[in-house]
Amino acid sequence: MSWEDLVEAARQGHGVLRYARPARRALREIRIPVVRPVIGSLYTLTQASQITWRFAANLLYREPMFRYRCARVGRRLRLEGAPPLIMGNGRIEVGDDVVIGSPCTWVVESTAELIIGDRVSLNYRGILSVAKSVRICDDTLIAGDVAIFDNTNHPVSPARRLARAGITSEEVAPVVIGRNVWIGIHCIIMRGVTIGDNSVVAAGSVVTKSVPCDTLVAGDPAAPIRRLADY
Repeated sequence: MSWEDLVEAARQGHGVLRYARPARRALREIRIPVVRPVIGSLYTLTQASQITWRFAANLLYREPMFRYRCARVGRRLRLEGAPPLIMGNGRIEVGDDVVIGSPCTWVVESTAELIIGDRVSLNYRGILSVAKSVRICDDTLIAGDVAIFDNTNHPVSPARRLARAGITSEEVAPVVIGRNVWIGIHCIIMRGVTIGDNSVVAAGSVVTKSVPCDTLVAGDPAAPIRRLADY
């Protein structure tokens, strides 16, 4: 008897396979009683192992590798996972109390510089593409999936792009993100942009023009929504 015959017989309530579905349902309903002292001990042991592993990985591998790739790294760096994937040999400076999520990708060309100030937070899956200069000032918070480009990445000219030519100096312009700026999730910051101190870029925005200080911007392309003030 073929497999198809066995399945068809089970559908008609005959054969050995007719017990398969009830058995699977019975197995899925099995639950181990939660003996709190035992499970609590296992949970504590698991958490302690994870904390110890993360501490050892950061101390012995992640931070040394990251510091090796940077010209300067300040005190109390906090890597929340693997260090950023860094491509290029440009100059990278990182201030004190910086938090970097994982994974992140930083492309810093050999003649470029990436300057990150004190108490800056760069969340997960961030992309930094630096052909000349990107500067992120103190106390700025950058959410996950944010991409910052000081260049077009590829030539705008169709013929030069087809020829796989490099970008020109006109296609590169520095990016400056001021102090105490908050950039929401899924934002894109384009070349030549300066974001003023204390400003907020709403989630999903594409910033193509500079943003004044103390301003909330949103949209694609991002436009001012209102001035910000302390309440």
